[in-house]
Amino acid sequence: MNSISRNVRNFFLDIFFPKSCLGCKKPGTYLCNNCLNKIEIENEPICFFCQRPIPSSSICLPCQKKYYLNKLIWAVSYSNPLIKKIIKIFKYHYVKELYLPLAQLLIKTLSSKELFLSEETIITPIPLHQRRLREREFNQSELLAKEVANHYSFLFFNVLSRKKYTRPQAKIKEHKTRKNSLKDVFEISQEFIEICLESKQNLLKDRKIILVDDVTTTGTTLVEAAKTLKKAGAKEVWGLVIAKG
Repeated sequence: MNSISRNVRNFFLDIFFPKSCLGCKKPGTYLCNNCLNKIEIENEPICFFCQRPIPSSSICLPCQKKYYLNKLIWAVSYSNPLIKKIIKIFKYHYVKELYLPLAQLLIKTLSSKELFLSEETIITPIPLHQRRLREREFNQSELLAKEVANHYSFLFFNVLSRKKYTRPQAKIKEHKTRKNSLKDVFEISQEFIEICLESKQNLLKDRKIILVDDVTTTGTTLVEAAKTLKKAGAKEVWGLVIAKG
């Protein structure tokens, strides 16, 4: 996007989304600390896939084998009106700075759970296709992942890339169609391969990887990404999202 297009977009953002808290209308911020702190973290003790009772954020062993994910951690439900509003403006109206309070929500979520994480943990975003990245100018998941990585001193890499352009998952209603559209869509990025070659080691091997995205509904995107990471050597793959749809 050129500077003229960017200025036009910013002009309309100022008109339709003036900088005031989306919760209480306090001027100067899109989400004030008071409203952020009022968002309660969910601790639903069920397996995301089969709904079996299990400790919060865990995935039962049969589903781990089937879906490649070892944990799936979400902050809140997408049915939360404030969260839904924030994410839509962040993703579809390109209000980039909303990544800051949303990342704080992810950090708050991780901190609220009893998880063993070390500085050897790798955190990586669900990638956008280059076409969509040009349209949006930023990958919202990458911004969130970097902020979480900085807070915990995790290793950050863009491990994955998309091999093909797909329709936004939110516009695909049927689960089977969603699954088919994402089949084998991810691969290890050339950027990460070069980093591994320079270090003379497979940096994924036996590592715990945290995959970051904004929303998950069926888990299909995270599952496909986790499958690619596991095949490349990752020991565990966790999903970390703001909202469960």
